[in-house]
Amino acid sequence: MRLIAGGVALSLGLLVGTPQQAAADEWGGSLDLTSDYIVRGISRSNDQAALQVDLHYLNTSGFLAGVFASNSRIDPTQPVDVEVDGFLGFGWTAGSDWRGKILATHYAYPGNRNGFDYAYDELDLDWTYQEWLGMSLTFSPDAPRFSSYREGWVRGAAETAELNVQRPVLGKLSATAGAGYAFYGSDSTGYAYGSIGAAYDLSPVSLVLSFVDTTAGAKTLFYNVPSGRQWAGTVIWRF
Repeated sequence: MRLIAGGVALSLGLLVGTPQQAAADEWGGSLDLTSDYIVRGISRSNDQAALQVDLHYLNTSGFLAGVFASNSRIDPTQPVDVEVDGFLGFGWTAGSDWRGKILATHYAYPGNRNGFDYAYDELDLDWTYQEWLGMSLTFSPDAPRFSSYREGWVRGAAETAELNVQRPVLGKLSATAGAGYAFYGSDSTGYAYGSIGAAYDLSPVSLVLSFVDTTAGAKTLFYNVPSGRQWAGTVIWRF
């Protein structure tokens, strides 16, 4: 998990959420180790472990910016490479219950010979209610997908809607669940994805375990899809 709730990974609960308006300029980040780098039900690490780092800045007006990096392996026939994402945005509060943020993110794969094919941009709008319910809408004008017909990667507009819930159940243990749908307008097709699991808060460390499922529609858009049902575990250290 990381600050970019809608852009990069399938949410494993609301462990990061929407940043509150800072009382002073703040720097923060996280270092994560995950058994599989999953983004909306799709593995970006070829169903293998990934080490991830996030560094971000938030000022008193709500402006936020940062960078996220993770090892990745989108094409299983290629060696492990790196994904580097830069983002800019704005966070705000609406009363005591609602918080929101809007983010513009660029996803890049420097050093990968197919990095240009994988790179894309995304705009993300997130709302959080009372720290336990999260909603996000995303739009990408140039989302990549693999076309077996063209035997290569193609681009097109894509939209995603996602809902996430995290509720305490016993002490520092919380139950988590998430569901979303990704629609690729250029193909008039899409797929659903979801997760259910648990998170344990040992601040500044969190442990997350989730069961992730993806519908068969993803197989028409990507050639590296988790086998429909799989577990993913993540250790997150925030600083």
